[in-house]
Amino acid sequence: MSSTSRAPRDDNGTLSAMRRYPGEGWIAGVCAGVADYFGWSVKVVRVLVILALIFSGFFPVGVIYLALWYLMDPADAPAPYRGTGAGGGPRTPPAGGRPGGLSPGDAKARFEKLDRRLRQIEACVTQDELDLRRQFKDLEA
Repeated sequence: MSSTSRAPRDDNGTLSAMRRYPGEGWIAGVCAGVADYFGWSVKVVRVLVILALIFSGFFPVGVIYLALWYLMDPADAPAPYRGTGAGGGPRTPPAGGRPGGLSPGDAKARFEKLDRRLRQIEACVTQDELDLRRQFKDLEA
C-alpha cells in the first residue's frame, strides 16, 4: 500500500478513506478529494466532471456530486495529490513508492471493489428512479 496518511478502507470496498478538500476546491473540494484518492490530477477530474455535466445534463452527475459532497468528510490537512491545486501550483508526490502508490495487482483489486460498489449504487438509484416514474404515470392517469 501507499505510505500516505490516508485512513484505512473498509473490507467491503467502501470509500471510507475518501476525503474532500474544501480549501483546495472550487465548490466543495469533491474533485480534489477524488483526485487525491485515485492519485490523479485534479484538473483531469474537474474536466471530466464538467464534460459529464454538459453532456448528460445536471441530473445524474449533479446528484452524484451533491451526494459525494454530503457523504465525504472534509479533510483537516491540504490535499497530498500530485495534480495541481485550485491556484494552479504544482504538488509534490508523496514520499516513497510508485507514483500511484499501488502495484498493478493492488490497483486491479481496488478497481474491482470499486466496480462492485458502483454497480450496487447504480442499482439503487435506477430502482428509485423507475419507481418515481411509475408513480408519476399513475398520477397522470
